Amino acid sequence: MIKIFCNDKRNLFLIMLSITTPIFILMMSYGISATPQALGSNFKPDMNNNQSGSISDPDSIYSSIPSNISVTIEPKDTGTLYLSAILSNGDINFTRNLDDELFPFQVVNWYQLMKFTPNFEKTSNFDNLNISSLVVGQLQDFDGFADLLEQARIYSDVPFNETFILDVPNRDVSFMLLQVDFSNGDKGIYYGLYDGNQQTEKSETHLRLNPESSLKILEPRSADEIQPSEPLYNVTHTLVCNDLYKLGYEQCK
Repeated sequence: MIKIFCNDKRNLFLIMLSITTPIFILMMSYGISATPQALGSNFKPDMNNNQSGSISDPDSIYSSIPSNISVTIEPKDTGTLYLSAILSNGDINFTRNLDDELFPFQVVNWYQLMKFTPNFEKTSNFDNLNISSLVVGQLQDFDGFADLLEQARIYSDVPFNETFILDVPNRDVSFMLLQVDFSNGDKGIYYGLYDGNQQTEKSETHLRLNPESSLKILEPRSADEIQPSEPLYNVTHTLVCNDLYKLGYEQCK
């Protein structure tokens, strides 16, 4: 039976996640752990969890920016995007242990109603939080990371605390990454996984909205446009490749 499951990497990945108790939620309550350093496109995630850039005062950081972002998936599921890195003056400071497993939430529609809600451990000192980019893509075998980005999608004008419609690009286990702009000029990277369980083909789905509806539909673009943005590209490469290695893929060499 184990051999049968091992032949299906996606099933194996979900099984491993379902029996692993995430510990980073507790860790985030007490501070920030150092994790592998993001390099360029030839970077291979260091599974030994070597030290990298760290934040000198994690308590003050966590009291003033969202510690995570809730993802409300209508009609019934809720997921979480975890603060995984902070981009400051061109530097990448990771804020969670990348060895910890993330359990994917469920997406069931090609045109999915969802809402992002920032969660603070204390009162926020930052005004006007803004999502500058949402990147969504499938965790599957590609010839290289550039090919993965071509298949992935990026979205702009993403709201907080407001239901919108996401044009979901794929099925199966996928990543979701938010880049959030803070008022002090830093950027937070919030990352999580979802499992697309759409029951129909996308070509068979037709979106029909009430003309009086105020719902915003996010328009997708190819995520390969993030390549000129070195910090965003590098942190996306590190986080996504880390999960791809857990699935047994090696195309991020």
